Amino acid sequence: MARILSRSRISEAKPQMRKGSLQRLAASGLTLLVPGLLSIGLIQPAAAQEGKRAVKVAAVDFIPAWGDLEGNIRRLAQAAERVAAQGVDYAVFPETAISGYDFTKPAQLAPYVDTIPGRATAALLPVLKRTGLIMSVGIAEKDAITGIFYNTAVLMGPEGIIGKYRKNGLNGQDVQLFGPGDTDVGVFDTPIGRIALIICYDDTYWQYDRLAALRGAQIIAWHSVSDRVMPGTPPAMARLNHSTVASVQHMSALNGVFVVGATRSGIERNPITGSRLYYNGGSSIWSPLGHKLVQTPVVPPETLPPGLHGWITTTIIPAEADAVRQRRLAARRPSLYNPLLALRRASSDSNATVGKRPVSLAAAQWLGGSSQLGSSLPRTNELMVLPELSGLPSGLGTEGIKRRAEPRGGAFEQLLADRARAGAGYLVGSYPEQEGSKVFHTVALAGPLVVPTPLGRIGLVTVGDLAVPELVGLYQTLRTDVLAAPAGEPSAIKVEIDPRLYAVSDPPTGRADLHPYLAAKLGQFWVVSGGRRVGSATAAGIYGPEPVVFTPTLTAAAGADAVRHRTVVPAPGTWINQRLLIIGQRNDLYRPLVLDPQNSCFQKWKQAGHGMVSCP
Repeated sequence: MARILSRSRISEAKPQMRKGSLQRLAASGLTLLVPGLLSIGLIQPAAAQEGKRAVKVAAVDFIPAWGDLEGNIRRLAQAAERVAAQGVDYAVFPETAISGYDFTKPAQLAPYVDTIPGRATAALLPVLKRTGLIMSVGIAEKDAITGIFYNTAVLMGPEGIIGKYRKNGLNGQDVQLFGPGDTDVGVFDTPIGRIALIICYDDTYWQYDRLAALRGAQIIAWHSVSDRVMPGTPPAMARLNHSTVASVQHMSALNGVFVVGATRSGIERNPITGSRLYYNGGSSIWSPLGHKLVQTPVVPPETLPPGLHGWITTTIIPAEADAVRQRRLAARRPSLYNPLLALRRASSDSNATVGKRPVSLAAAQWLGGSSQLGSSLPRTNELMVLPELSGLPSGLGTEGIKRRAEPRGGAFEQLLADRARAGAGYLVGSYPEQEGSKVFHTVALAGPLVVPTPLGRIGLVTVGDLAVPELVGLYQTLRTDVLAAPAGEPSAIKVEIDPRLYAVSDPPTGRADLHPYLAAKLGQFWVVSGGRRVGSATAAGIYGPEPVVFTPTLTAAAGADAVRHRTVVPAPGTWINQRLLIIGQRNDLYRPLVLDPQNSCFQKWKQAGHGMVSCP
């Protein structure tokens, strides 16, 4: 007999309406089809006082010559001089800019590392003092005391070295050469505003840019050498393709900060091994609302001379990020994340689904104002997700939605269960749930079996909550296979990543809603959102965990009642998957994510601004 299997209840708050539909009635909630957690918290970071003047920022395409340390330092100083001559206030240069990146072992890299301060800073600081330029650049750094190598970005200005960051998100190439970062994620006060430094594969994780936002960053500088597979690579090997430059939108959109992202072009060749890395450009600058402001072209890889290859600029007022960042952070609920996000997860994590299993997914698409719940049927053993407030007509105001609230187990849940039984599948919808004087936006799953389901581990959430990356991180930690996220009308913010950065045949650029897309990619699970169609746009979509190189991003076609897809769970992944992402996390750095903002340890960490902070 079909019944309601689980509910995600989201705690009461002031309703936020957009275009007559419910965005959400509260801050983030969490339900997975395993014992869940639910608690409340809030962050209200202090308003920024700096960064109020307009400044010109640049993302620079600089090409190092492999293994030419002195030549690269000289060309880097020349590049800084030329960029400064364009009236740039702050310039971001790529990763490992004085050595190149394609090395296979520390001994091979050793002749080309530098200390901080060292030869590179000695050459650059006089240029910065003379021109007034502030810049950050990636350097393969040797610690002067321990001798350990780090993949580092250093921030400098006319007055000297401002700070540095050692990369935390180490990929398969990094771990052969560099130690894990020991600087934490810092935010540095500069004459133009508060700047945080991030490096390349760090953006595969949501945690590092979130830590920067919690410390009050206005600008995140992203330094990268985002490479692609070689032209003509066989399809089986091409699945190892990746493109970190195709991930940068989330840093701005989820955190309310400006992002200045610099990567490089050209072909890099290791003369010892003969290997090559291919770079396609695509440096970009993003607004705190997650919109792309400017981008360099994405180009085929070609052999290019070392040195300055180009740059892009735009003018920003860093302090304009403050109000947006505070709104993003105000949706957090730290007590919900404590302690799970700070716990180390082993590769033998028992939460995960064991064995591959086929699944059928469907995202329902509705037109007009009326509910189509009475005619919606999942197919046999299919998981179908309906639009949000599934039993109500669209266009209701806040009070109209509240008047139609009903108790748990009421008419909506009964009808949802009836439709699931009639289709012999699983059905997800949401409704306003009344409990005393409170109204919750509740997502419910109905189906023929008790949990765990044959479809794997299914999580429930409203699509509005996917703007909170901590919630995505919790579902990832609980090893969700499919996240069901009922949506309303199409979002105003879409995927804006350049379609030429994708290896899939139908890139999601311009058509896919951003937040479910980001949740699938960052959490490495499938996201299914039933939703409404308005004109040429739809909120009904199925989002795969590897949208850049492997899995599709599917949106419902005009006139279709749903979009459907058959796949397997857990998602197999390509160059990364959920298991690898989890075991690669630096949970030792995540403590601020789970602390209440009023906690003395959090306050000490935030006020320090940068560096590791111990609490008694």
